[in-house]
Amino acid sequence: MMRSMYSGVAGLKNHQTRMDVIGNNIANVNTVGFKKSRVVFKDSLYQSIRGASSPTDSRGGTNPMAIGLGMTISSIDQIHNPAPTTITNKTTDMAIDGSGYFILSDGGNKYYSRAGAFDFDKLGSLVSTSNGYRVLGWMADTSGNIDTTGEAGSIDISGFSTTPPRATESMQFTGNLASTLNVPQISGVDIDPTQGDEHPDSANSVITSKEVYDSLGNRITVYFRFFKTEIDSGPPVINNWACDISLNPDFENATGYDPLTDFELVDISTGAVPANPLSFIRANNLQFDEGGNIVDSDNAQISITIDRSAEGAEPLVMEIDFASLTQYNADSSAQAKYQDGYSMGSLSSYNIGIDGTIQGVYDNGQVMNIARVALANFQNPAGLIQVGSNLFQESNNSGDCVVGAPGNAGMGAIIPGSLEMSNVDLSEEFTDMIVTQRGFQANSRIITTSDEMLQELVNLKR
Repeated sequence: MMRSMYSGVAGLKNHQTRMDVIGNNIANVNTVGFKKSRVVFKDSLYQSIRGASSPTDSRGGTNPMAIGLGMTISSIDQIHNPAPTTITNKTTDMAIDGSGYFILSDGGNKYYSRAGAFDFDKLGSLVSTSNGYRVLGWMADTSGNIDTTGEAGSIDISGFSTTPPRATESMQFTGNLASTLNVPQISGVDIDPTQGDEHPDSANSVITSKEVYDSLGNRITVYFRFFKTEIDSGPPVINNWACDISLNPDFENATGYDPLTDFELVDISTGAVPANPLSFIRANNLQFDEGGNIVDSDNAQISITIDRSAEGAEPLVMEIDFASLTQYNADSSAQAKYQDGYSMGSLSSYNIGIDGTIQGVYDNGQVMNIARVALANFQNPAGLIQVGSNLFQESNNSGDCVVGAPGNAGMGAIIPGSLEMSNVDLSEEFTDMIVTQRGFQANSRIITTSDEMLQELVNLKR
């Protein structure tokens, strides 16, 4: 009889423990990144009453008999199933779509969490908003390249508050040069590109411009004037064009046009735009076939050098690619679509990609990689130690920590501007609560019934 009472006591204690776990789950139903737990019971030790016997020729075997001594807790498991995400529209909030944990550090210890409520502190470090622990990842170099093979460290963007200027090194033209443009003439004579008497004007040329930058970030406007010089009937038919390149939009002297002094004919492969902004150089190697395409794309690339010594800057050496130009019977649309220089910029905002890359957006129009968030994964996440504040630590049964970049090596992708919600299912918890309550009541009835039976024994003496 006493065994039943102690079994009831064990049932009460362990159902109370299960109720504690359920209560903790429900309390954290809105906790970001929370992972619920569950209680698993097992029966307790058995007191053997009779052992089993083997059958004989004349008698059958008998089964063992034992009386159980109640129940106990088998395990309290962590359920690390991912949960849905909620959109916060805060740039630094992150959720993990798939496997992995954010890596946080207090300066000495490392912690792991699915709660991605982060922000930058006043020093520029990416930290957890709940405890100030620093988020680990990899920093970019000055060119924006990020090496994820090294050890992850603190993410600190203070060194990326500005970006230095970059001198223009390349420029690429696209668009069309109208095939209907006439070859410029002076007194009815076609242009001879080896002489200095040609004078293309707006009626028979295409003029465009592009801003470039020197080593100090100074903005320079370079002007381009395309005009047809000759049509070679061949065969094959070749349409020859030239391009004047100048720092002056008029391509001429303000006091009058003098073709012998206003420009120089130089070897474009080694030529330079002189310091005098009224001077210009000429490219004579733009040739189009009868299909309107550049004949030799390699020959349609030139290099020029602009002297910037007066401004205290390095000479601006620039490769110009005309190979994508066409010559069709259509409006002229030739323009320099791309150049790779820019002035100094200040960090104005930042964004985070699904691969965990933090990009800085600068007021000079440039976007540069700053850092990349690191993730950790474990062979047995349920073996992690819960230390509170949505943090976990490595244990002997969690497996070794494997660090990788989001989207690589089995790591989940980052969902920026979102947070992972709790994986607690209220319907499931309330159902377990009812079952636990009934189990508790049943075990309490064991105790009261056993007590009544003991009372009957006491009353036998009367």
